[in-house]
Amino acid sequence: MSNALYLTASLPMLKLGDQPPMTMEELRYRCTGVMSDKELAAFDALIAGEDSDEPFVAAYYAHDIQLKNVAGRLRAQAWGPETRFSERSFSGYDVTFAKMVSDAFAKADPLEREMDLDRARFWLVDQLAGVCEDTMETVYAFAVKLMICERWSRISEEAGNAAVIQVINDNDPAFKQG
Repeated sequence: MSNALYLTASLPMLKLGDQPPMTMEELRYRCTGVMSDKELAAFDALIAGEDSDEPFVAAYYAHDIQLKNVAGRLRAQAWGPETRFSERSFSGYDVTFAKMVSDAFAKADPLEREMDLDRARFWLVDQLAGVCEDTMETVYAFAVKLMICERWSRISEEAGNAAVIQVINDNDPAFKQG
């Protein structure tokens, strides 16, 4: 418990849309030497997008499957009755999370949809971490929130335009813009 207390005491509050107070590498560095080998392996699996036998990480990725199932089912419905969709099995179905994901996919604006999906992820990790603030689950929840905040900090009109130009350049050698 003291390892978690040390880590959580050094972490700021994070809200969706906040500028990341540190990089994921800096958070990983803070965890090194404080977390046990098993906790650090779970942390690494979480940030690498891999499943783990650690309960928080396993639950987070089960809910990621739930999100993909909801999204796939909604897309299949939109494409018509002849479209088949097979859901992947997972444990821990959450009605509230499923509703949040469905509501997000009802948004016409893709940016609003992504923001709502990340709001659902923020809510989810808070639920998975529980009410006690000084647990390793709180550190894992912070890591997920930090990943989301880092991603949003890279989203800008300039970055989007640069990505479009890069795709065009990569796929049409006759079109070069510098």
